[in-house]
Amino acid sequence: MSSSLSSPISVPQNVMNLERQMRCWNAYMAIYKNNAFSSKELEGWIYDKMCAHPELCKTTLIYHNEDRQDGYINNKGYHVYGSDDKIRENLLYPIPIYWGGERDDLFDWDEVRKGFGYNKIRANHMPDELRDTIRYAIVGPVKVKAYKDISEHNAHVIHTEGINFESPTTTAFQSIVLNKSKEFILSEYYKRHRAILKLIIEAAMSQIGEDQTAFIQAPMIGAGCFLRAIKSATDIDVDEFLHMQYMALMSVLNSAPQNYTFTYKLCIYDTSEFNKDIIELYDCLLQGNHGTSGRFELGKGAIDGNVIGNVPFETEKKKVFVVNPGDLRSCIGNGMSNENSVEGYIVADAKGYNPQWQNTSFLHNPYFNPQLFDPVKSANSGNIVWRETMEW
Repeated sequence: MSSSLSSPISVPQNVMNLERQMRCWNAYMAIYKNNAFSSKELEGWIYDKMCAHPELCKTTLIYHNEDRQDGYINNKGYHVYGSDDKIRENLLYPIPIYWGGERDDLFDWDEVRKGFGYNKIRANHMPDELRDTIRYAIVGPVKVKAYKDISEHNAHVIHTEGINFESPTTTAFQSIVLNKSKEFILSEYYKRHRAILKLIIEAAMSQIGEDQTAFIQAPMIGAGCFLRAIKSATDIDVDEFLHMQYMALMSVLNSAPQNYTFTYKLCIYDTSEFNKDIIELYDCLLQGNHGTSGRFELGKGAIDGNVIGNVPFETEKKKVFVVNPGDLRSCIGNGMSNENSVEGYIVADAKGYNPQWQNTSFLHNPYFNPQLFDPVKSANSGNIVWRETMEW
Protein backbone atom coordinates (compact mmCIF):
# COMPACT_ATOMS: atom_id res chain seq x y z
CA MET A 1 0.00 0.00 0.00
CA SER A 2 2.83 2.40 -0.62
CA SER A 3 4.41 4.22 -3.52
CA SER A 4 6.75 7.16 -3.68
CA LEU A 5 5.25 10.62 -3.25
CA SER A 6 7.91 13.03 -4.41
CA SER A 7 5.77 16.09 -5.09
CA PRO A 8 2.31 17.43 -4.22
CA ILE A 9 -0.58 16.01 -6.21
CA SER A 10 -1.35 18.12 -9.26
CA VAL A 11 -4.79 19.62 -8.78
CA PRO A 12 -5.64 20.29 -12.45
CA GLN A 13 -4.90 16.68 -13.39
CA ASN A 14 -8.26 15.28 -14.46
CA VAL A 15 -7.31 11.63 -14.90
CA MET A 16 -8.17 9.05 -12.25
CA ASN A 17 -5.38 6.64 -13.14
CA LEU A 18 -4.11 4.15 -10.61
CA GLU A 19 -0.72 5.80 -10.10
CA ARG A 20 -2.38 9.09 -9.19
CA GLN A 21 -4.87 7.37 -6.88
CA MET A 22 -2.05 5.58 -5.10
CA ARG A 23 -0.29 8.90 -4.55
CA CYS A 24 -3.50 10.39 -3.17
CA TRP A 25 -3.96 7.39 -0.90
CA ASN A 26 -0.44 7.65 0.50
CA ALA A 27 -0.86 11.38 1.07
CA TYR A 28 -4.07 10.86 3.05
CA MET A 29 -2.60 8.01 5.07
CA ALA A 30 0.40 10.20 5.98
CA ILE A 31 -1.91 13.01 7.09
CA TYR A 32 -3.64 10.57 9.44
CA LYS A 33 -0.31 9.22 10.70
CA ASN A 34 -1.19 5.83 9.17
CA ASN A 35 -4.02 5.43 11.68
CA ALA A 36 -7.01 6.33 9.53
CA PHE A 37 -9.14 3.20 9.91
CA SER A 38 -10.24 0.97 12.77
CA SER A 39 -7.94 -1.80 11.53
CA LYS A 40 -5.15 -2.37 9.02
CA GLU A 41 -7.26 -5.14 7.52
CA LEU A 42 -10.03 -2.63 6.70
CA GLU A 43 -7.46 -0.16 5.35
CA GLY A 44 -6.04 -2.82 3.04
CA TRP A 45 -9.49 -3.87 1.83
CA ILE A 46 -10.42 -0.28 0.91
CA TYR A 47 -7.09 0.18 -0.87
CA ASP A 48 -7.66 -3.00 -2.86
CA LYS A 49 -11.16 -1.84 -3.83
CA MET A 50 -9.78 1.51 -4.98
CA CYS A 51 -7.31 -0.29 -7.25
CA ALA A 52 -9.90 -2.70 -8.65
CA HIS A 53 -12.90 -0.35 -8.89
CA PRO A 54 -11.96 3.24 -9.84
CA GLU A 55 -15.67 4.01 -10.17
CA LEU A 56 -15.85 4.03 -6.35
CA CYS A 57 -13.95 7.33 -6.45
CA LYS A 58 -16.44 8.98 -8.81
CA THR A 59 -18.78 11.34 -7.01
CA THR A 60 -21.37 13.98 -7.81
CA LEU A 61 -21.66 17.31 -6.02
CA ILE A 62 -25.16 18.74 -5.48
CA TYR A 63 -25.64 22.41 -4.62
CA HIS A 64 -28.62 24.73 -4.19
CA ASN A 65 -29.67 26.78 -7.17
CA GLU A 66 -30.82 29.54 -4.81
CA ASP A 67 -27.23 29.84 -3.56
CA ARG A 68 -25.85 30.36 -7.04
CA GLN A 69 -24.05 33.63 -7.66
CA ASP A 70 -21.21 34.58 -9.96
CA GLY A 71 -17.86 35.85 -8.76
CA TYR A 72 -16.71 39.29 -9.88
CA ILE A 73 -14.10 41.98 -9.39
CA ASN A 74 -15.42 44.89 -7.33
CA ASN A 75 -14.62 48.58 -7.84
CA LYS A 76 -11.58 48.27 -5.58
CA GLY A 77 -10.11 45.50 -7.69
CA TYR A 78 -10.83 42.71 -5.18
CA HIS A 79 -12.25 39.38 -6.24
CA VAL A 80 -15.70 38.72 -4.74
CA TYR A 81 -16.41 35.04 -4.26
CA GLY A 82 -19.12 33.39 -6.31
CA SER A 83 -20.78 30.16 -5.22
CA ASP A 84 -18.42 28.07 -7.36
CA ASP A 85 -15.41 29.79 -5.71
CA LYS A 86 -16.73 28.99 -2.24
CA ILE A 87 -17.35 25.34 -3.06
CA ARG A 88 -13.95 24.95 -4.71
CA GLU A 89 -12.20 26.47 -1.68
CA ASN A 90 -13.75 23.80 0.55
CA LEU A 91 -12.87 21.03 -1.89
CA LEU A 92 -9.28 22.09 -2.52
CA TYR A 93 -8.18 23.12 0.97
CA PRO A 94 -9.81 21.03 3.69
CA ILE A 95 -8.54 20.99 7.25
CA PRO A 96 -7.92 17.27 7.77
CA ILE A 97 -9.32 17.06 11.30
CA TYR A 98 -11.66 19.78 12.45
CA TRP A 99 -13.58 19.39 15.73
CA GLY A 100 -14.27 23.05 16.30
CA GLY A 101 -10.55 23.62 15.68
CA GLU A 102 -7.51 21.98 14.14
CA ARG A 103 -6.24 18.85 15.89
CA ASP A 104 -2.49 19.24 15.50
CA ASP A 105 -2.05 16.24 17.80
CA LEU A 106 -3.72 13.97 15.26
CA PHE A 107 -2.34 15.22 11.95
CA ASP A 108 0.67 17.05 10.60
CA TRP A 109 0.43 20.19 8.46
CA ASP A 110 3.82 19.34 6.98
CA GLU A 111 2.30 16.17 5.52
CA VAL A 112 -0.58 18.22 4.09
CA ARG A 113 1.94 20.51 2.39
CA LYS A 114 4.04 17.63 1.07
CA GLY A 115 1.06 15.60 -0.13
CA PHE A 116 -1.40 18.20 -1.40
CA GLY A 117 0.62 21.38 -1.77
CA TYR A 118 -1.15 23.79 0.59
CA ASN A 119 -0.62 24.97 4.14
CA LYS A 120 -2.68 26.15 7.10
CA ILE A 121 -2.68 29.77 5.93
CA ARG A 122 -4.01 28.80 2.50
CA ALA A 123 -6.63 26.52 4.02
CA ASN A 124 -8.01 29.44 6.03
CA HIS A 125 -7.85 32.02 3.24
CA MET A 126 -11.60 32.22 2.72
CA PRO A 127 -13.36 33.81 5.72
CA ASP A 128 -15.66 31.51 7.69
CA GLU A 129 -18.59 33.87 7.26
CA LEU A 130 -18.40 33.27 3.50
CA ARG A 131 -17.95 29.55 3.98
CA ASP A 132 -21.18 29.56 5.98
CA THR A 133 -23.16 30.81 2.98
CA ILE A 134 -22.64 27.76 0.76
CA ARG A 135 -24.29 24.36 1.07
CA TYR A 136 -23.66 21.21 -0.90
CA ALA A 137 -23.70 17.44 -0.70
CA ILE A 138 -21.32 14.86 -2.17
CA VAL A 139 -22.78 11.50 -3.20
CA GLY A 140 -21.25 8.38 -4.67
CA PRO A 141 -21.27 4.58 -4.77
CA VAL A 142 -19.60 2.38 -2.17
CA LYS A 143 -18.73 -1.24 -1.67
CA VAL A 144 -19.77 -2.61 1.72
CA LYS A 145 -17.43 -5.25 3.13
CA ALA A 146 -18.65 -8.78 3.77
CA TYR A 147 -19.30 -9.55 7.45
CA LYS A 148 -20.43 -12.87 8.93
CA ASP A 149 -23.50 -13.91 6.89
CA ILE A 150 -23.64 -10.55 5.05
CA SER A 151 -22.01 -10.76 1.63
CA GLU A 152 -20.09 -7.91 0.03
CA HIS A 153 -22.55 -5.60 -1.64
CA ASN A 154 -23.19 -2.16 -3.15
CA ALA A 155 -24.70 0.98 -1.66
CA HIS A 156 -24.33 4.78 -1.82
CA VAL A 157 -23.31 7.39 0.75
CA ILE A 158 -24.41 11.04 0.84
CA HIS A 159 -22.11 13.43 2.70
CA THR A 160 -23.46 16.76 3.91
CA GLU A 161 -23.46 18.92 7.04
CA GLY A 162 -25.99 19.98 9.65
CA ILE A 163 -26.38 23.43 11.19
CA ASN A 164 -23.61 23.70 13.75
CA PHE A 165 -24.64 25.36 17.01
CA GLU A 166 -22.07 23.30 18.91
CA SER A 167 -20.72 26.42 20.60
CA PRO A 168 -21.40 30.17 20.52
CA THR A 169 -18.23 30.60 18.47
CA THR A 170 -19.36 28.60 15.44
CA THR A 171 -20.01 30.62 12.32
CA ALA A 172 -23.57 29.33 12.05
CA PHE A 173 -24.34 30.37 15.63
CA GLN A 174 -22.92 33.84 15.07
CA SER A 175 -24.78 34.38 11.82
CA ILE A 176 -28.14 32.89 12.83
CA VAL A 177 -28.40 33.29 16.61
CA LEU A 178 -26.15 36.05 17.88
CA ASN A 179 -28.08 39.30 18.49
CA LYS A 180 -31.08 38.02 16.53
CA SER A 181 -34.73 37.81 17.49
CA LYS A 182 -36.23 34.45 18.38
CA GLU A 183 -38.58 34.72 15.40
CA PHE A 184 -35.65 35.24 13.01
CA ILE A 185 -33.59 32.46 14.58
CA LEU A 186 -36.28 29.80 14.29
CA SER A 187 -37.34 30.92 10.82
CA GLU A 188 -33.77 30.88 9.52
CA TYR A 189 -33.11 27.54 11.19
CA TYR A 190 -36.17 26.04 9.51
CA LYS A 191 -35.13 27.32 6.09
CA ARG A 192 -31.57 26.03 6.45
CA HIS A 193 -32.62 22.65 7.76
CA ARG A 194 -35.16 22.25 4.98
CA ALA A 195 -32.39 23.09 2.50
CA ILE A 196 -30.23 20.30 3.95
CA LEU A 197 -33.04 17.75 3.65
CA LYS A 198 -33.73 18.90 0.10
CA LEU A 199 -30.03 18.44 -0.74
CA ILE A 200 -30.15 14.88 0.58
CA ILE A 201 -33.16 13.99 -1.54
CA GLU A 202 -31.73 15.67 -4.65
CA ALA A 203 -28.43 13.85 -4.11
CA ALA A 204 -30.23 10.51 -4.11
CA MET A 205 -32.30 11.45 -7.16
CA SER A 206 -29.11 12.32 -9.08
CA GLN A 207 -28.02 8.69 -8.88
CA ILE A 208 -31.13 6.77 -9.90
CA GLY A 209 -32.36 5.92 -13.36
CA GLU A 210 -35.76 5.40 -14.87
CA ASP A 211 -37.96 2.89 -13.04
CA GLN A 212 -35.63 3.00 -10.00
CA THR A 213 -36.40 4.18 -6.49
CA ALA A 214 -34.17 5.52 -3.71
CA PHE A 215 -34.11 4.33 -0.12
CA ILE A 216 -32.50 7.00 2.07
CA GLN A 217 -31.41 6.09 5.60
CA ALA A 218 -30.49 9.14 7.69
CA PRO A 219 -29.80 10.11 11.30
CA MET A 220 -31.36 13.13 13.00
CA ILE A 221 -28.81 15.34 11.31
CA GLY A 222 -27.91 18.36 13.46
CA ALA A 223 -29.96 17.19 16.45
CA GLY A 224 -27.22 16.02 18.79
CA CYS A 225 -24.17 17.99 19.88
CA PHE A 226 -24.89 20.54 17.14
CA LEU A 227 -27.59 22.04 19.38
CA ARG A 228 -25.38 22.18 22.45
CA ALA A 229 -24.92 25.96 22.49
CA ILE A 230 -28.68 26.55 22.36
CA LYS A 231 -28.92 25.06 25.84
CA SER A 232 -25.96 26.95 27.25
CA ALA A 233 -26.07 30.30 25.48
CA THR A 234 -29.75 31.10 24.83
CA ASP A 235 -33.07 30.98 26.62
CA ILE A 236 -34.79 29.24 23.70
CA ASP A 237 -36.01 25.69 24.32
CA VAL A 238 -34.09 23.13 22.22
CA ASP A 239 -37.41 21.46 21.46
CA GLU A 240 -38.37 24.46 19.35
CA PHE A 241 -35.43 23.72 17.05
CA LEU A 242 -36.30 20.04 16.99
CA HIS A 243 -39.85 21.02 16.05
CA MET A 244 -38.45 23.06 13.15
CA GLN A 245 -36.57 19.94 12.03
CA TYR A 246 -39.82 18.01 12.03
CA MET A 247 -41.64 20.74 10.11
CA ALA A 248 -38.85 20.88 7.54
CA LEU A 249 -38.96 17.11 6.99
CA MET A 250 -42.74 17.14 6.61
CA SER A 251 -42.38 19.98 4.08
CA VAL A 252 -39.84 18.22 1.84
CA LEU A 253 -41.71 14.93 1.96
CA ASN A 254 -44.86 16.70 0.79
CA SER A 255 -43.36 19.08 -1.75
CA ALA A 256 -40.74 16.93 -3.51
CA PRO A 257 -41.84 16.35 -7.13
CA GLN A 258 -44.16 13.40 -7.62
CA ASN A 259 -41.74 11.78 -10.05
CA TYR A 260 -39.15 11.63 -7.24
CA THR A 261 -39.63 8.06 -6.09
CA PHE A 262 -37.94 7.66 -2.71
CA THR A 263 -38.38 6.54 0.87
CA TYR A 264 -36.76 8.55 3.64
CA LYS A 265 -36.04 6.52 6.77
CA LEU A 266 -35.21 8.60 9.83
CA CYS A 267 -33.13 6.77 12.44
CA ILE A 268 -33.35 7.82 16.10
CA TYR A 269 -30.78 5.81 18.05
CA ASP A 270 -31.78 6.84 21.57
CA THR A 271 -35.31 8.20 21.90
CA SER A 272 -34.70 8.99 25.58
CA GLU A 273 -32.50 11.92 24.48
CA PHE A 274 -35.59 13.72 23.21
CA ASN A 275 -38.87 14.94 24.64
CA LYS A 276 -41.58 12.36 23.97
CA ASP A 277 -43.64 15.04 22.19
CA ILE A 278 -40.92 15.25 19.52
CA ILE A 279 -40.92 11.48 19.04
CA GLU A 280 -44.71 11.48 18.83
CA LEU A 281 -44.56 13.97 15.97
CA TYR A 282 -42.51 11.50 13.94
CA ASP A 283 -44.79 8.64 14.99
CA CYS A 284 -47.68 10.66 13.63
CA LEU A 285 -45.78 11.36 10.41
CA LEU A 286 -45.17 7.63 10.06
CA GLN A 287 -48.91 7.01 10.19
CA GLY A 288 -49.31 9.17 7.10
CA ASN A 289 -51.52 11.77 8.77
CA HIS A 290 -49.85 14.64 6.93
CA GLY A 291 -50.01 13.56 3.31
CA THR A 292 -46.45 12.26 3.06
CA SER A 293 -47.55 9.68 0.48
CA GLY A 294 -45.75 6.70 2.01
CA ARG A 295 -42.38 8.39 1.63
CA PHE A 296 -41.45 8.12 5.32
CA GLU A 297 -40.15 5.35 7.55
CA LEU A 298 -39.00 5.58 11.17
CA GLY A 299 -36.41 3.51 12.97
CA LYS A 300 -36.01 3.74 16.75
CA GLY A 301 -33.58 2.20 19.21
CA ALA A 302 -30.09 0.73 19.14
CA ILE A 303 -30.94 -1.70 16.33
CA ASP A 304 -33.50 -0.20 13.96
CA GLY A 305 -32.49 3.36 14.92
CA ASN A 306 -28.82 2.79 14.08
CA VAL A 307 -28.28 4.58 10.76
CA ILE A 308 -25.67 1.99 9.78
CA GLY A 309 -27.57 -0.99 11.12
CA ASN A 310 -30.17 -2.90 9.12
CA VAL A 311 -29.19 -1.10 5.94
CA PRO A 312 -31.14 -2.89 3.18
CA PHE A 313 -29.42 -4.35 0.14
CA GLU A 314 -29.62 -2.56 -3.17
CA THR A 315 -31.63 -4.23 -5.90
CA GLU A 316 -31.93 -3.58 -9.62
CA LYS A 317 -34.93 -1.35 -8.93
CA LYS A 318 -33.87 0.20 -5.60
CA LYS A 319 -30.69 2.08 -4.72
CA VAL A 320 -29.78 2.51 -1.06
CA PHE A 321 -28.28 5.70 0.42
CA VAL A 322 -26.82 6.24 3.88
CA VAL A 323 -26.47 9.86 5.00
CA ASN A 324 -23.19 10.89 6.58
CA PRO A 325 -23.65 14.10 8.64
CA GLY A 326 -20.12 15.17 7.87
CA ASP A 327 -18.02 18.30 8.25
CA LEU A 328 -17.66 20.08 4.91
CA ARG A 329 -14.72 22.08 6.27
CA SER A 330 -12.76 18.88 6.76
CA CYS A 331 -11.84 15.79 4.80
CA ILE A 332 -14.61 13.23 4.40
CA GLY A 333 -14.20 11.11 7.51
CA ASN A 334 -13.01 14.03 9.64
CA GLY A 335 -11.11 12.42 12.54
CA MET A 336 -11.47 8.93 11.00
CA SER A 337 -10.61 6.15 13.48
CA ASN A 338 -10.20 8.70 16.28
CA GLU A 339 -13.66 10.23 15.77
CA ASN A 340 -16.30 8.89 18.14
CA SER A 341 -19.20 10.19 16.05
CA VAL A 342 -21.57 9.12 13.28
CA GLU A 343 -19.11 10.39 10.68
CA GLY A 344 -16.27 8.36 12.16
CA TYR A 345 -18.50 5.26 12.29
CA ILE A 346 -19.78 5.66 8.72
CA VAL A 347 -16.44 6.37 7.00
CA ALA A 348 -13.75 4.67 9.11
CA ASP A 349 -15.58 2.16 11.35
CA ALA A 350 -14.23 4.23 14.27
CA LYS A 351 -13.75 2.22 17.46
CA GLY A 352 -14.77 -0.92 15.50
CA TYR A 353 -18.37 -0.44 16.61
CA ASN A 354 -20.04 -1.21 13.26
CA PRO A 355 -18.22 -3.99 11.41
CA GLN A 356 -21.38 -4.64 9.38
CA TRP A 357 -20.90 -1.25 7.70
CA GLN A 358 -17.23 -1.17 6.69
CA ASN A 359 -17.27 0.55 3.32
CA THR A 360 -15.30 2.58 0.78
CA SER A 361 -16.88 6.04 1.28
CA PHE A 362 -13.47 7.47 2.26
CA LEU A 363 -12.76 7.38 -1.49
CA HIS A 364 -15.34 10.16 -1.93
CA ASN A 365 -12.71 12.68 -0.82
CA PRO A 366 -12.39 15.12 -3.74
CA TYR A 367 -8.69 14.52 -4.45
CA PHE A 368 -9.65 11.01 -5.54
CA ASN A 369 -11.97 12.56 -8.14
CA PRO A 370 -10.14 15.60 -9.56
CA GLN A 371 -13.00 16.28 -11.98
CA LEU A 372 -14.82 17.89 -9.05
CA PHE A 373 -12.27 20.72 -9.14
CA ASP A 374 -13.10 21.63 -12.74
CA PRO A 375 -16.82 20.96 -13.29
CA VAL A 376 -17.01 23.06 -16.50
CA LYS A 377 -14.26 21.09 -18.22
CA SER A 378 -15.86 17.89 -17.01
CA ALA A 379 -19.29 18.93 -18.31
CA ASN A 380 -17.81 19.83 -21.70
CA SER A 381 -16.48 16.30 -21.93
CA GLY A 382 -19.94 14.91 -21.19
CA ASN A 383 -19.55 14.15 -17.48
CA ILE A 384 -21.72 16.28 -15.18
CA VAL A 385 -20.09 16.28 -11.74
CA TRP A 386 -21.81 19.36 -10.26
CA ARG A 387 -25.61 19.48 -10.28
CA GLU A 388 -28.03 22.12 -9.08
CA THR A 389 -31.11 21.29 -7.06
CA MET A 390 -34.50 21.68 -8.68
CA GLU A 391 -36.89 24.36 -7.50
CA TRP A 392 -39.45 22.92 -5.11
